[in-house]
Amino acid sequence: MNINSKIISLPYIEIVTKWINRLKITDRLTNSYKYKLLFYGSCNDGFIINKLHDICNNQSHTITFIKIKDSDEIFGGYNPIKWKFDNSFGITKDSFIFSFKNNNFILSRVMDERCAINNSPYYGLSFGNGDLCLYQTLRELRIHCKKTNCEKQIRENNSKYIVKEFEVFQIMQD
Repeated sequence: MNINSKIISLPYIEIVTKWINRLKITDRLTNSYKYKLLFYGSCNDGFIINKLHDICNNQSHTITFIKIKDSDEIFGGYNPIKWKFDNSFGITKDSFIFSFKNNNFILSRVMDERCAINNSPYYGLSFGNGDLCLYQTLRELRIHCKKTNCEKQIRENNSKYIVKEFEVFQIMQD
């Protein structure tokens, strides 16, 4: 695997790749993937949701990594279907969200496949119906996590967090 990420390291990429293939952490990877960076944003750049939508619209098999400001925590989600941003819900049973913190991780697969991906034009990228939602305020980009359509809560509480930087990669089989 080859990935040029400012946020996540190769051991975590291997874990996420196993989750995409529905493997256990102890299983051996048999597929090889390329990770193509589609979008990068940082708190220094300013965040523009419309630019993210322009780049990610109609892109499938994407993985998002989100670094939280003043924390070592990383959030993310996998979307195997196309992003639409047309105020609809994307239907899939294969999407999931996750968090990494202090060498611990939480994987949460979608339970209600009818509401797996929220294609709201007002959010950045949104998994479930608020399970992991990236959105822009006047001053910053934030996320909130609330268990609604996924198996597990990926954060201890429903607080909103300021984003330091995030990346969206498209995953392609090698």
